[in-house]
Amino acid sequence: MSPYIHLTLARERQNMLLADAEAARLAKQARAQRRQHGTPATRTSLLRRALPWLPSAGRRLLIRRPASASVAGGADA
Repeated sequence: MSPYIHLTLARERQNMLLADAEAARLAKQARAQRRQHGTPATRTSLLRRALPWLPSAGRRLLIRRPASASVAGGADA
């Protein structure tokens, strides 16, 4: 093979590696900016984010029913 072909292939490989490194750097920078703005790095569903705010099942069972609900049911009289 011609030495010019070797040089051209080496240059192309170097350019590909540099482009990959640049893409990785930009992705890392974008992740860091998202974290700075308070956005989680991973995508979470709205339900998963709301779970800490929702009362647990045990607490819901202990919550007293309003008077109108117990009168409408008729069983608690």
